[in-house]
Amino acid sequence: MDQDIDRWFPYPEYRPHQREMLEAAAEIVRTGGHSVFMVDAPTGSGKTSILSALLAARNDQRIVVVLRTVSQVSIYLDEIKKIRQNTNKRPRVAYLVGKAKTCQLRDEMDSVYLGCDILKIMTRQLLESRMQEYMHLAGRSQDTVYDPSKDDSLLELIMDEREGERSCCPYYLRSKEAYFFDGEIKFRSSRKAQEVGRAIGDNIIYLDELDEHCGDMCPYEAMALSAEDADVVILNYNHVFDDTYRDVMYNWLGLEPEKTILLIDEAHNLGDTVRAVNSDVLPQFSVKKAIKEVESSRMKARKAGLNQSLAVAEQILPRIMKFMEKMNEKGTSSEEWFDPHMFADFVFGESLVREDERMVAELMNLGDVIARQKEKESESSEIHLQKVGDFLFMLNFAKSDEAYVPLKYTDKRQVGGNTYTSTTLEIRNLDPSLQIESVMGQHHATVMISGTFSPPEAYELYYFANNGRATIMTLPNQFPPENRLVLAASRATTQSSLRDDRDNVTEIQQHLEAFITGVAGNVVVYFTSYNLLNQYMDVCTMIANAAGKQIYLEPRDSKEVSSVLGRFFQAGLKSATKPGVLLAVAGGKMSEGIDYRGEALKGAMVVGLPLTAYTEIQKTVNEYYKGKYGKKQGMFIAYTLPAMNRALQALGRVHRAADEDGVLVLCDFRFSSKGGMGVREYLPEWMDRELKVCSGKESAQLITEWVKDYKHADVPLETKGFLNVETDNNEVQEPVLQTGKIKKTRLLNILGKIARSKERFYLGTINNQLKKEDRLDSMQLKEIFTDEDFSRLGLKACYVPSIGEVEVKRIRKNDK
Repeated sequence: MDQDIDRWFPYPEYRPHQREMLEAAAEIVRTGGHSVFMVDAPTGSGKTSILSALLAARNDQRIVVVLRTVSQVSIYLDEIKKIRQNTNKRPRVAYLVGKAKTCQLRDEMDSVYLGCDILKIMTRQLLESRMQEYMHLAGRSQDTVYDPSKDDSLLELIMDEREGERSCCPYYLRSKEAYFFDGEIKFRSSRKAQEVGRAIGDNIIYLDELDEHCGDMCPYEAMALSAEDADVVILNYNHVFDDTYRDVMYNWLGLEPEKTILLIDEAHNLGDTVRAVNSDVLPQFSVKKAIKEVESSRMKARKAGLNQSLAVAEQILPRIMKFMEKMNEKGTSSEEWFDPHMFADFVFGESLVREDERMVAELMNLGDVIARQKEKESESSEIHLQKVGDFLFMLNFAKSDEAYVPLKYTDKRQVGGNTYTSTTLEIRNLDPSLQIESVMGQHHATVMISGTFSPPEAYELYYFANNGRATIMTLPNQFPPENRLVLAASRATTQSSLRDDRDNVTEIQQHLEAFITGVAGNVVVYFTSYNLLNQYMDVCTMIANAAGKQIYLEPRDSKEVSSVLGRFFQAGLKSATKPGVLLAVAGGKMSEGIDYRGEALKGAMVVGLPLTAYTEIQKTVNEYYKGKYGKKQGMFIAYTLPAMNRALQALGRVHRAADEDGVLVLCDFRFSSKGGMGVREYLPEWMDRELKVCSGKESAQLITEWVKDYKHADVPLETKGFLNVETDNNEVQEPVLQTGKIKKTRLLNILGKIARSKERFYLGTINNQLKKEDRLDSMQLKEIFTDEDFSRLGLKACYVPSIGEVEVKRIRKNDK
């Protein structure tokens, strides 16, 4: 069976420990029985190739890759493409991402999901109307089919419809056809949509190619069709771990949990995602809209015989609104616990006979009537009364289960000269283990991979409520240790009792100066909070100015992140005169999910152990886990484990490839101490082994010596190639990396090597002769990438001579 892995593995050779990891993953699949495999493998371990082992070991099972972000989709498409190119296997892959990324009309809508719902209802109504006209002319029969893409008169009608005046979605319309069956008009995917969907599986289509591939078809419908016979389906966390989403999604895509293997990437994020899925939020505006829904549906409800449901809604909704208005008067912006029993008494208490669950059911029945009415009137399918009902249903959990905490908080916002106050109620889930076990207990097998599962046994306990549930494997760091310096403070700390201590502040300032001044190029300093960042911002600015560097601040508004990053990446170019110092927050917008490749980042420092603020709510979380696992383990899972992950994720931004170098600093003595308040025993083994403990003054010397004595470790370049490059007699051509059809995501790593090398590299079309005058080196690359792409790589621009298969070769002088 091991030979099966070799036949699916798309690379010339295995990295250290990679084959062992793949064999263990394959064994989990062969074992089945809802087994779980957790892999803690740092960047560079080749953990994405686990996909090839799952494909090799499966029988009739399908594989669902579960991702947190859309940006990860291309990584797995690349992996499937490599399997197809470098083996004789042809696995089919499909993916489903949100309509915000795929809807052809997304730029016309404030809310893509609501706008799409309305247009789909209108489109189906239009299809039904045209089908009736068609049957009137053609007659009724079981094989009557109406294809709108062949109805020239209809297409002419909708062709010139403008934004805000659409009678339907033209893309969804062409993706469907109406047919007559069993006395009813029904809908199904059109033949053209099925062809487009199959082609996505036949040819690997990346997200930025999807619009062009689908043409006048709906990309979302085409993606779903492509998944019906795909070997690998890529979904997001919510698709799989939200029971409502999963049931609908699996039914739509033809997936059966017992015949499905889960591959969960970035699995250190799974707990937070599942907790969010199992929580419920009720904003004040939803209650207001629910009241309006009831008022506008009063006559329909009475005709439907729902007088009791109507009476319940008219009693309960004003009571919830009154509760929220009282909270507005108090104006508490921080999260506060509220008593779920007292809230229920306030909302339901006026009834002569208390039947809370029955009253919630009456609300949901009325919500169903409103939903049908909205569909008939081509309105959004979002029903606010159902949101209220869902929240009241979750309230029952908060009354009896400590894993659910009721919270309230109030927001204030300025509009013009007026201040508006709004209260939000939330039932927050604290424990993801029940849901995670439930989902994984339904699937054939699950593989969870992360670069920061440290310590993995703690994550196992957090996710499954016991140890021994999963098979665990931890891989060493594959990158050369010579390419990094890892420091930890011996005295500095951000503990609240010492945060303003003069000697401690001086110690932190010395570490900041040593790091910002001593590390050439771009660096980032992560603080535990915005308050701490503000405390040291002036000091960092002064140090940066003295070192000839420019300060960049993490913005509060996420919309500004890409702009700040673009300028910061630009500052990292070798040609830049002023490198950057980015000040950010650990666990914030710039500490995870961003690829700081090449010269973009040469060092990262975490100032303090990034613990969550010790609020009353955090105390409740701590007490829950202490009660479940005991004081030590409970506090670690509730409070320390998330902080460790924030720190490790922040430091992980520096080394994204084997040939990159940089300095990592943990500026808090708790990272260098074991026992008591120390967390050193929970660091990855490689980090603990390489850690140099130092004072602020000593850190300056260590960084200076490392930069002075540093010799870049050789990193072998991979793979064979087919580009025939014309050379002079004293030149030798060497293959570097072979790629497929040129896409940004596939060229980034190659171009990063070009940018950092003093040698000359060339791009050209595979199997074609490339003349000397056509060679392109790193100084000639033009026109295909954005400025932001190049600021990350240290390149000026790129031009590719062909849109076909492209390969890179290195040309060097012949030493013989």
